[in-house]
Amino acid sequence: VLKTPIGIILILLVLILSFLYLKRDFKKARPTFYHNGNIITLDDKNSRAEAMLVTEGKIVAIGSMDEVLPTTTKKVSRVDLQGQTVLPGFIDVPTHFALSMFMAGMHDLSGFTHSNNASVWNSFESLVAESSDDEWLVCKGIDPILVDDLQLPSLSYLDSLAPSNPVIIFSQSLHSYWANSKAFELAGLTPQTPNPSDHSYYAKDEHGNFTGLIVEQEALMPFVEVLKKEVLTAKFLSDMSLKVMQEYAHNGNTTIVSTGLAINESRPLIMTKHLSNESPSLLSNFLSKLGMLPTREPLPRHFIYLRYDVPHLMPTTKKENDFYNIIGIKHWYDGSPYIGTMYMNEPYLETDLTKNKLDIQPGARGEALVGRAALKEFIREYHVQGWQIALHAQGDAAIQEIIDAYSELEGELDYSTSKHRLEHCMLLTSSQLDDLKRLNLTPSFHINHIYYYGEALNNEILGESRTHKTFPIRSALDKDLISTLHSDQPMFESQPFRLLQSAVERKTKEGNIIGEAERIDLLAALKAVTINAAWQINMEDKLGSLEVNKYADFVIVDSDPFTISADKLASITCLQTYINGNLVERTK
Repeated sequence: VLKTPIGIILILLVLILSFLYLKRDFKKARPTFYHNGNIITLDDKNSRAEAMLVTEGKIVAIGSMDEVLPTTTKKVSRVDLQGQTVLPGFIDVPTHFALSMFMAGMHDLSGFTHSNNASVWNSFESLVAESSDDEWLVCKGIDPILVDDLQLPSLSYLDSLAPSNPVIIFSQSLHSYWANSKAFELAGLTPQTPNPSDHSYYAKDEHGNFTGLIVEQEALMPFVEVLKKEVLTAKFLSDMSLKVMQEYAHNGNTTIVSTGLAINESRPLIMTKHLSNESPSLLSNFLSKLGMLPTREPLPRHFIYLRYDVPHLMPTTKKENDFYNIIGIKHWYDGSPYIGTMYMNEPYLETDLTKNKLDIQPGARGEALVGRAALKEFIREYHVQGWQIALHAQGDAAIQEIIDAYSELEGELDYSTSKHRLEHCMLLTSSQLDDLKRLNLTPSFHINHIYYYGEALNNEILGESRTHKTFPIRSALDKDLISTLHSDQPMFESQPFRLLQSAVERKTKEGNIIGEAERIDLLAALKAVTINAAWQINMEDKLGSLEVNKYADFVIVDSDPFTISADKLASITCLQTYINGNLVERTK
């Protein structure tokens, strides 16, 4: 039909309407005068203001009422803040948008929802009972630390509970997974299938049969490919992408930074750009009109580091874009503390948790996921091309070998403006901080490990000596090393005020302090999730604080964080989020 004259006319009509809508998307909101508020600027003076004027998405004046009051109010909207507190919008760096979108529709088996083993598996059985035969059952959150008595699933157990359904379950750490026989079959895997690598594999018993356990992301990919065909429909992805972006914003995030975006083709990039870019392209507008992409609305800015294994998706040239951009590339040098793949100088403790629940072998201390020569070539290639590099590194041995690789290239490469990054940094040592400063490497700390897993790390995984030295944020600050905090969503929900409380208190959820000497004050913590994060992505002159000529990205919250006790920080609620001066509407 589309090849007929009528079809051609219809296509032209849709394109014309899309172009008109595209023009409409460029329209600017009228200037807005925010006043009678407690505006915490976090600028160089760390001052407060009571009024702010926003025009065409940028702050044009901020200060006292008399200083900011527009000379004419005829075309200026006035918003009385009624004394409420305004903060710069939070910047979540790093996070995982694609994984969050994928997992948003999964059935929740996590310790955030279930308190014991019976609750976890009763919930799963209810899911099976409500499902039709052959329907994929995709679950998330399995965690033997948050659920103390959890019995990890075996292939035979999952087969007995769901004999007619393919099953795939994601751990909370996102480094291990479990599947039943039907899922292995649909993924085209048999016990004779070679493991993707020594570090990513399908666990087998003494007879060479699958146990159901899948370790690390390479081994998961055959399951993902099947899910993309049978579960991840265009409508599902469209709905979940909008839902996840709205949730980021409603938690106070005005910018997100995806490190290691989990895609292997270019089509998803059409959607990510459509959601966040200042204006839509003609193509994405057309696809939106057809219902294949969400209707556009104000949503967080989005900056992306692509995975190391999709170099074909890297742009051939770098372009400036303050709303959406691919800005770098990410690799993994080690894995997770909770499956034995964090690479350390000293081995894991031998305890009931490590041996019998986490399946970590005695004497294990993890190992590098990348060869030294390959790492150096990776650094050289992308540094020379001008891309930022993000490396996943948890253990002290992993971090040291990364430092050594950068150091060996120091005479060849100029790091003075590179701002390459280390993600997570659990066992970063004091001496390594000096090296990071010299090499212009910038760390981001996964601080919520202390709150959720601090007791397990202290008592059963690392021991007291190492655990109390984890995440040395105070030491980094003392050395004038710019660092940030992150939630690593979907591992933990992107809740900035939870990060602030964890960094200021360093308390476990049981109330014990881990590494008191590494506590930081509230102002330093706020900077770590605002202006420091903007600096890490080379946007500090445009984002991260409320200053004249910066974008009007800000949040209105229900409490002034500087006037409440530290143990109440995580309970602060974001009332409204503004991006480029536009209010992010809440879903009804």
